[in-house]
Amino acid sequence: MSHRVVMLLSNAFRPDPRVLKEARSLAQAGYDLTVVAWDREGTFAPQETVDGFTVLRVQNVRSRYGAGARQLGRLPVFWRRAWAILNEIQPELVHCHDFDTLPPGWLWAKLHRRRVIYDAHEYYTELQRPRLRGLLGKVLLPAISIAEHMLSRTADAIVTVDERIARRYHNRRIAIIGHFPPVDFISHPAQSGKPGAGECVLVYAGRFSTDRGMLVIGAALQRLAKRGLRPRLRLLGIWTNPAEEQAFLQSISGLEGQVNTVGWVPFEQIAESLSSADIALAVLQPIPRYVAALPVKLFEYMACGLPVVISDFPAVRQVVAGSDCGILVDPADVEAVSQAIEALITAPDLAQRLGQNGRAAFDTRYNWQVLEPILFRVYADLLGTDVSKK
Repeated sequence: MSHRVVMLLSNAFRPDPRVLKEARSLAQAGYDLTVVAWDREGTFAPQETVDGFTVLRVQNVRSRYGAGARQLGRLPVFWRRAWAILNEIQPELVHCHDFDTLPPGWLWAKLHRRRVIYDAHEYYTELQRPRLRGLLGKVLLPAISIAEHMLSRTADAIVTVDERIARRYHNRRIAIIGHFPPVDFISHPAQSGKPGAGECVLVYAGRFSTDRGMLVIGAALQRLAKRGLRPRLRLLGIWTNPAEEQAFLQSISGLEGQVNTVGWVPFEQIAESLSSADIALAVLQPIPRYVAALPVKLFEYMACGLPVVISDFPAVRQVVAGSDCGILVDPADVEAVSQAIEALITAPDLAQRLGQNGRAAFDTRYNWQVLEPILFRVYADLLGTDVSKK
C-alpha cells in the first residue's frame, strides 16, 4: 500500500517549479500524493491530475498575492479549508511549503501523530521584513520569528534550498535541496555566440524590480548604444511595482524597440524562450536575501547553454567561477555590466565556450536528478520506507 502524502502550498500551483519537481519524483516513486494549493483568484482548474499526483485548489478564499499585512485575515480562512482537506485525506505525512502553510500542517500532524516536513524556500521572517513596516511590522515580525523558530524546531524534518537558510534552523534532520532544474529541462541547449551585435539577444527571466537590477540593465543598454552596440533584450516575467516599471521605461528611452517584454511564461515553455537567446542576465542588487542565495534562473540559464552576466556574490561565485560559465560583475556598477555584455557580444567564441561549460556543469552537478535521492532519504527516514524499492 502506498503512503499518503499531502503537500500544502499557498500559491495556485501553475505549476510552482520546486513543488512540481518534488511532487513528480515522489509520485513516480510510488507515493500517493495530493498538492493542496491556494488559488486566491480562482483562475485555475479546481482539481486536476498532473504527472501522477492530484492537485486540489482552494478557491473559495479570495485574496491577492503579495498583499503583505492585508492578507492576514484571509490566511486563517485558508488554513481552515486546508485542515478540512487534511481530515478528508488523512495523510501519513504533511509537507508544508513555506511558512504560511506550516501552522495548520504542523498542528494537524501533531494532533494526529503524523509526520510533518517544513520546506523552507526562503527564511520567512527575512522575506516578510520589507513587506511589514511601521508599528505593524514591530508587532508581527517578532511574532513570526518566534513561531517560525518554534514550529521548525519541532517539525520532523526541514527541507531547504541552501546552507545559508539551513543555518537559521535548529532541527536534527535538515536536508538541503537546491533549485536545480530537471535533467530534461531542455534537450537541445543553445548554441551561443551568434555573430553581429544587432542580432544578439539578451534575456532576463523572473520578476522585474529595481532590486533585481532592472535600472542597471536599462542604463547598460544605453551605454552599449553609445558604443554602437544594440542588442535586443527579452524579458520573461512580470513587474512587481508599476512605479518601478515606469522608471525602467524611462531608463531605456530611445531604445524601446530593442526591448521585448514577453510577460509570464509557463514553466514548460521557459526553456524554449531562453534557448533562443544568446546571453543571460542576472544582476541582482546587493541586498541580504540576494547576496547569500543562489538564484533559480542561474541554473536554468546553464541548462540552456547560455553564458551569464551575473552578480559577484559568494554563493554565485562558487558556481560560476567553478564552472567557468559566465562573467561575474559588481551589480551596482553600470559600466562593469555593460563591459561584460560587450565582451560576450564581441567575442562569440568566448560566449560559446562559457555557455557550453555551463551546460556541462548542469549535466553533471546541477540538475534535479542529483538532488532527488536526498528527498527520497528524508521520506524513507520519516515513513520507514525502503528507498531502494522506490
